[in-house]
Amino acid sequence: MPSLLTRVVFRSIIANEPLLYRGCRYQSPRPRILPHHGARSFPPVQRRTFLDLFKPQRKLKPMEMPAGLEKMIELTYAQHNALRPPKPTEVAEAFKAFFEQRKGAYEDYHIATAHRAFLYLLENPQGDEQPWLTKEELKRVFGKMIHPSRRPEGNGQAHLAFGRAILDEIANMVEHKEMNDDVESPKKDRRLEDTYTEVNSIHLLSLFGAAIEARDMLIDKLQYDPNTTAQQRATTLSAWKSVLGGLIQEGHPDEVLKWTDLLQEYSIPFTRQMQHKLVVFFAEHKDYERAKFWYSRPVVTRWGDKSAQPMGGTSSALLKACASNGDLSFGHQVVATILKDDMPNKESWDAIFLWSAAIGKGVDEIDRMMNVLIRRNDEARQKNPAVEVIRPDIETINALVEVSMAKQDPYSAERYIALGEKRGIWPNEKTYTMQIQYRISVGDIDGARAAYFNLQGNISGAEQTVGVINQLIQVLCISKQHHFDELMTMVDDLHERKAHFAAETVAALTLLHLRRGEIHDAMDLLQVHAHQYSPTQRVVIQKALSGFILDGETSTADAWDGYQILRNVFPETPREVRIPIMNEFFARKRSDMGCHVFFHMRDHPVDTQRANQDVYAAAFVGFARCADAESLELAHNQLKLDVKVDMDTRLRNSLMLAYAATGENLKALRFWREICESKEGPSYNSIAIAFRSCEGMHLGGEHARSIWKRLKEQDVEIDKTIWTAYMAAIARNHHHDEAQALIETVEEEYSFTPDLHILGSWFNMTVNSDKQEHVEEWIKQRYPEVWKEMEGLGYWVTMEGFGYRQYNINRDLDP
Repeated sequence: MPSLLTRVVFRSIIANEPLLYRGCRYQSPRPRILPHHGARSFPPVQRRTFLDLFKPQRKLKPMEMPAGLEKMIELTYAQHNALRPPKPTEVAEAFKAFFEQRKGAYEDYHIATAHRAFLYLLENPQGDEQPWLTKEELKRVFGKMIHPSRRPEGNGQAHLAFGRAILDEIANMVEHKEMNDDVESPKKDRRLEDTYTEVNSIHLLSLFGAAIEARDMLIDKLQYDPNTTAQQRATTLSAWKSVLGGLIQEGHPDEVLKWTDLLQEYSIPFTRQMQHKLVVFFAEHKDYERAKFWYSRPVVTRWGDKSAQPMGGTSSALLKACASNGDLSFGHQVVATILKDDMPNKESWDAIFLWSAAIGKGVDEIDRMMNVLIRRNDEARQKNPAVEVIRPDIETINALVEVSMAKQDPYSAERYIALGEKRGIWPNEKTYTMQIQYRISVGDIDGARAAYFNLQGNISGAEQTVGVINQLIQVLCISKQHHFDELMTMVDDLHERKAHFAAETVAALTLLHLRRGEIHDAMDLLQVHAHQYSPTQRVVIQKALSGFILDGETSTADAWDGYQILRNVFPETPREVRIPIMNEFFARKRSDMGCHVFFHMRDHPVDTQRANQDVYAAAFVGFARCADAESLELAHNQLKLDVKVDMDTRLRNSLMLAYAATGENLKALRFWREICESKEGPSYNSIAIAFRSCEGMHLGGEHARSIWKRLKEQDVEIDKTIWTAYMAAIARNHHHDEAQALIETVEEEYSFTPDLHILGSWFNMTVNSDKQEHVEEWIKQRYPEVWKEMEGLGYWVTMEGFGYRQYNINRDLDP
């Protein structure tokens, strides 16, 4: 075998690198060699802080409470305190606004408040006795309330009462309309309205704790007719499924059984969805026979007209139930049959021991059973010497250990091994392998290491053994108290045996070498193994490397080394993985490294890895946040030459942002003009970035006012991000009074409460020490809590300590 030392020595001499012996016990904790990309002279790495939580994102106007809720609360307060309530017109508008604009779940409190407002509107109709809410509006409100995404965390009793009130009012509207119409409504229309009320009542009762009542209503009001349309059949079957779901949710096993009886009594088609609910329910309640019975039943689609296969989730639930069940009754029958023989054979006795352990008998009981076996065998041999000698052996012990592992009982497994040793039955390779496995499962790493060294002389290369050793190596790699020399011994042993290395093992070893600064060792390991794996297996290592690069605890130098390995060994790494890596280097303020990552994608020969619009946009944003004008110019020139990338609003936004950050404000506004003239037009982000481009430029305030005036003329909805960007542009261009006026009127005009981001942006954009003192006093007087937050962030002073203050507020914009 060629000497590794000779190769290393000669290569180091040729490369003029120092010789370092990594196995020296007196070396520093992190031995380093000169990296292949040159000496490291990086500045201290700037860590990301919790300020990223304040990164501005596009969102709806901030509301202190849901639209309309305040007026409905006012009504409740007035009713409770015998005060004059709000006008019904105001309550009606508030009621509609609440259900039209509410995005989250409807909690019990919200619905109870809305219910009181609804009753108030019913008691106070309009002047012509017309209701404030139409039938269609009430149906929309009901549909939103019972939608799964709007379900509350509570019991939903308020929803039940409110839903009933809405359905009753809809029924009253239909009846009132029929009474007032000269022509009687067609029977078909009347039946549709009745069906709507009945079906939705059943859904409502099933969802909110009244499933038994829903079941009775289902039997009484909604009969299944196989001769109706597919839609009507589906509606009825959906109601049956809702009732079943409600009974299960409420925890009524007896009522579930009654539901199954009714299903068969009324000849209701058994749909896949019903089957799934039943099988899962019976499996969770350990009723395996019923689970098997309902799984074997033929099922139909939700329309009730075609046979279908069970859902994948149904099959999974049944298989899990069968695995955990073990068919106890059948097992007892088998044991009874075995014991009918005068002297069962060895395999039969092992089966009896295993079954006894599986049904819960302890180690001492198994020991006594083994004594019974030996005594009966000896007695049989005294009568007939031809009888085979039967004794428990290592296979018996291994079977018992396997049962203990299946039950997640490592203590019993250890006792079974000790029982065998007491009887002179010594562990073999399989025993030690299982011992490593269950000790790892309980976190006994030292015990697993000891079991490995007991196993070391008995390794035959069995697949199970190699797999467990791989698992042990992975655990030791991530253990903070691993023994590196012992770990490398395991690795070398597997190498010598030419055993299989799992992709997860190679990934863990690679990361271990990288964390120790052993770049060449990591490369060697990957050169040996990485190219032997399938693409799916290579993804495992590639993900581990990318995770190492993106880890904030990884130094910038090590992250760059990890990227070089990733790029060279895994050239198939997709853009979706490379873009976050590029962004990570930008976040570390290493724009040069991010630029390299960009150009590696730009020059990649494979289209799926080559730079596209997303890559360019991410790169320009990175250059903006690092204020790297040189790299920006290089990348922009590449974009001009790239015929495969089309310009769109997002890409122009990123260019506008980058040039604004590097002081090229006029060039940035040219992209704003291009966006306005393009077919796609500007986005909300475009507007905010355009205002950012106006900061600190000649006549920037005039440009910002022009854009703002155009937004007003076109009735564009102003969100918090756009308003803050406009205010910052005004303040940065020394229009201090105008900026203060905007701050003072924002809450009244736009309902934006001045917060840390708004007031901090105002202060930072006031680039005058005297004016900053005025702003400071204003904030301290009006919003003292916000000022405390700002002071907690810290600041730095421009002009080497002689200029104005800048608080550490994140003002990043996305394209």
